[in-house]
Amino acid sequence: MTKLFTGIATALATTMLEDGSLDINAYEKLLKFQLDNGVNALVVAGTTGEGSTLTMDEKLTLLQSAIKIRGNKKECPIILGTGSNNTAATIKNTKLAKENGADAVLLVTPYYNKTSQRGLIAHYKAIAQEVDIPIILYNVPGRTGMTIEPETVAELAKIENIVALKDATGDMKYLENVKRLLGDNDNFALYSGDDPSFLNFLVNGGDGVISVLTNCLPESFIRVYKLLNEGKLREARELQHGLNPFIRSLFSDVSPTPVKAVLKEMGYGDEYFRLPLIATTDKVRNNAIELYNIAKNL
Repeated sequence: MTKLFTGIATALATTMLEDGSLDINAYEKLLKFQLDNGVNALVVAGTTGEGSTLTMDEKLTLLQSAIKIRGNKKECPIILGTGSNNTAATIKNTKLAKENGADAVLLVTPYYNKTSQRGLIAHYKAIAQEVDIPIILYNVPGRTGMTIEPETVAELAKIENIVALKDATGDMKYLENVKRLLGDNDNFALYSGDDPSFLNFLVNGGDGVISVLTNCLPESFIRVYKLLNEGKLREARELQHGLNPFIRSLFSDVSPTPVKAVLKEMGYGDEYFRLPLIATTDKVRNNAIELYNIAKNL
């Protein structure tokens, strides 16, 4: 078994119209931009894609658009966010994802009700047993209040179709502990979900990133990844450090509000959201656009 992907995946923003409906034309334009720039995977309806306010029918519409635009580039898997804090609902939606052509799913930990580590294992095992599709665990305690402890990752990695972890903590000690406990399980992939620490994640044994930045600058993180693989650590570090002010600007307000402001500037949709999200402030918007214009020339 090989890893689902290595390298760069974009956590796609979901473009919307003023009434909150999906802007499919802008979404497909953004998809083409990603594919033309050579990203290795696409994540549909994750956190950046405002998956928590999308219906399952809307997620499937976005999935079908991604499949259509990807065409025969099957080496670029399409991953659909189907996780929730309701195991039964997650199973139902994950089945729909598989039936509609998703290559894998991204499953966030239960939020609000949360659970114990034993409960997490039961939750993910139940989904994996019901749906034969590659599953990426999603550790984002800043959003959910729930951490997948390294020991839990190692236990879940024993399940054949649980194939990867997306870790958004930016904590290299956490990554080190996960890798130690995985031992010789080389088929389980580790993806960063924290753009500012992407290079450090790679240096410490990670396999790639699921990124917000790459909505706007896919080529930049592809270059970081290639430079490191070519042994050019100094050049990779300089590029990462150069990108970090723009990356920080994308998280200076609730994500994905700043990234949508930049995407609008680039011609990919508008700054429309569903409540409780609203457009960012002029200060954040102007700063993000200014830093984007610097970063794109690095």
